[in-house]
Amino acid sequence: MTGLSRELFIGLMSGTSADGVDCSLVDFGQSRPKNIANHYISFDPMLQKQILKISSIDLISIHQLATLGITITQLYALAVKETLQKAKLTHADVRAIGCHGQTIRHQPNSGYTCQVVNGSLLAELTQITTVVDFRGRDIAAGGEGAPLTPAFHEAMFRSNDSHRVVINIGGMANVTDLPPNKPGNGFDIGPGNHLLDRWTQLHLGQSFDKNGDWAKSGSVHTELLNRLKQHEFLNQPPPKSCSNAQFSLDWVKTLLPKNIYPKDVQATLLEFTAQTILDAQQRFCTRAQQIYICGGGAKNKFLIQRLNEIINTAELRTTDEIGFGVDWVEACAFAWLAKKAFRKEPIDLTRTTGSKGPRILGSVYSA
Repeated sequence: MTGLSRELFIGLMSGTSADGVDCSLVDFGQSRPKNIANHYISFDPMLQKQILKISSIDLISIHQLATLGITITQLYALAVKETLQKAKLTHADVRAIGCHGQTIRHQPNSGYTCQVVNGSLLAELTQITTVVDFRGRDIAAGGEGAPLTPAFHEAMFRSNDSHRVVINIGGMANVTDLPPNKPGNGFDIGPGNHLLDRWTQLHLGQSFDKNGDWAKSGSVHTELLNRLKQHEFLNQPPPKSCSNAQFSLDWVKTLLPKNIYPKDVQATLLEFTAQTILDAQQRFCTRAQQIYICGGGAKNKFLIQRLNEIINTAELRTTDEIGFGVDWVEACAFAWLAKKAFRKEPIDLTRTTGSKGPRILGSVYSA
């Protein structure tokens, strides 16, 4: 692999679903970046429960926070190790790791965000220079701190000939608008998989609703759907970002009509996700010709079916068609963000997060 080592970067992403960590190894040494290897490690159910609990309560101890960071960081390091084994490479071949960390609190209006990861430990365990805390500098510069992936979408997915839109359906959903010959922008839409997963776990004991089959078996409850769509975040203009604290299962429970069947709640939550995506596209990406879907929601067949049914002004595709698998776009984005930080190249997120101008994002821990 001599000659490629200077351009190999690793990205690590664990999202608000707290179900596991995605790891991607990307080669930026070619004219078109290439995703070389990927690996996923699922979180133990007890760890997931701990993350979600800490994310939902106001008071936690320093010990809880620090030990959670160590546990998650050890899993990040394992993901890096196993990804490199797949690619038959060593740590010496990689320039840097970009690690998003596990979000447990996102409060840009209060001037802070908190992603749990121990950057020093990750650099020590992997022997690779590590970049973390990408959101912090953006918030310090007056931005929302999220979403960050639209900058990567613009760098990778822009077309000079057609108006593209990228919709990432992770725990939360976000959109990137890429009009040809004009600056792009992006923002958080609202809940993607988060509420669907939490409701499935509560009632079926499963981590997610495979293919959306349970949602498909239910019926949309119009009254509940209308209540969900009244959430104040949905009417805020971009730039804006959200988290599972705003769209929590406790919030949903306060809106439930009496005697509603759990499967009908699931059907309504899926329709809520689809409708909020449609609304974002219609309000802010009206001239879109192609919409590319990525994230875990791209594998929810019923959700994609509903999006195809209600979005009739643009072609619906997946990022698989433009070189990045739907499962790995976010992890690849953090490999790219690591590259930008490693080279001390600023990123301009003024149109996405509302920051004051281009900034070098991330805190670097040298190997």
